Amino acid sequence: MVFRKVLLLLMTLFIMQLPSFGQREKHSVKLPDVSKEIMKMRNSDQRNRIKWADMIRKGKNNSEKFREFTKEVIAVDRKNTARMREIISKYGWPTYDLVGKESSNAAWLIIQHADKNPLFQAKCLILLKAAVDNGQSNPRNYAYLYDRVQVSKGEKQLYATQSSTNNGLTKGQFYPIEDESDIQIRREEMGITRSVEEYAESMGFNYTIPSVEEAEKRAKKLVLDYETNLTLAKNAMNTQDYATAAEHYLIVAKSYGTVTTQDFLEASKALALSQHTEIVQAYTFLIRAMTRGWEGFNDIKDHEDYAYLKQANEGKWSDLLITAEEMKLDR
Repeated sequence: MVFRKVLLLLMTLFIMQLPSFGQREKHSVKLPDVSKEIMKMRNSDQRNRIKWADMIRKGKNNSEKFREFTKEVIAVDRKNTARMREIISKYGWPTYDLVGKESSNAAWLIIQHADKNPLFQAKCLILLKAAVDNGQSNPRNYAYLYDRVQVSKGEKQLYATQSSTNNGLTKGQFYPIEDESDIQIRREEMGITRSVEEYAESMGFNYTIPSVEEAEKRAKKLVLDYETNLTLAKNAMNTQDYATAAEHYLIVAKSYGTVTTQDFLEASKALALSQHTEIVQAYTFLIRAMTRGWEGFNDIKDHEDYAYLKQANEGKWSDLLITAEEMKLDR
């Protein structure tokens, strides 16, 4: 049942850009060739993700075939992102007038999946906002990309579009939400008609909009958990108890809206020094630090404190090196 919901969600992402039959754009677009190219990229993006989810459903996610296909998915994403960077650099955001509504929505989806290039996503967010303000792009797309960019930095989201469920394939919850009690109002303002409760259910978990009091209580608890665990993490690092430090930093790193760039760096260091079972988080934390503007990756990539990252997961380390280089293009 859960996987069925996942497939429906993936297919929704695929078809929600398509105009209804008989409602395709009646006016010609200014960049028809670019429009067609964007659609081809969107189609390859969706084919890959549907196949990827299907392999997980069949229990193949620990197989060599799955690992190789994941590399292929990442490679296609990077290729699509690079081409979108060229298109946007030359023409600006792919608006309705430039490429048509269908391809404009497809452009958003490609950028939404450009997670290896979070700084590029952030740049596109500004352009997308201008297009939305001019009636040349879908405000719903802006909401999704806004949340994506916020989460990539470890900040709170506004529209409850991002969760830790990996599109419903694993159990999870929404990443922290700003002003949580008014979440449904903001979603509706951006044209997201599906209720946040229904959306959560489709992702495999339950969610209820909190009252103002409950939302404030959750926000305060998030800060308290952050402060408490940060103190414990720092004390453990001072005594070289890296395993304990890592456990506390993993909690610290979930405190979106409060966690700092330095926290992410220290968390990745603690995970590396303790050779923690959740070492994959260390790579994510370094990317989040870079997304916030940190430029010190070249200084620490050969540092002995982070040496374990090179051997713990060669694929993740190689991917991190590429990501660090690509981010230079968007600074």
